[in-house]
Amino acid sequence: MPASGGGQEEQLAVRDLLTGLQLLPPDQRAVLLLVAVEEMTYAEAAQVLSVPIGTVMSRLSRGRESLRQYMETGQPITAKRCKLRRVK
Repeated sequence: MPASGGGQEEQLAVRDLLTGLQLLPPDQRAVLLLVAVEEMTYAEAAQVLSVPIGTVMSRLSRGRESLRQYMETGQPITAKRCKLRRVK
């Protein structure tokens, strides 16, 4: 676990964050770590993962939202299915 200079409350938050990261789907976790921790640009992350920049952006958005929800509620992250609609 990363060293933190804060008290017990901060250590619990770090623990929860690490748990939340582990609960993310691997593709979202990879993008989140590359962009947020390694401070790569979207283009660099896309190149490393061999995916389009748009894919990096959508995975990052979904990963951040799932992690935010986990940190707020403490509930496990569940896969959400979005309903696609046909556009003519």
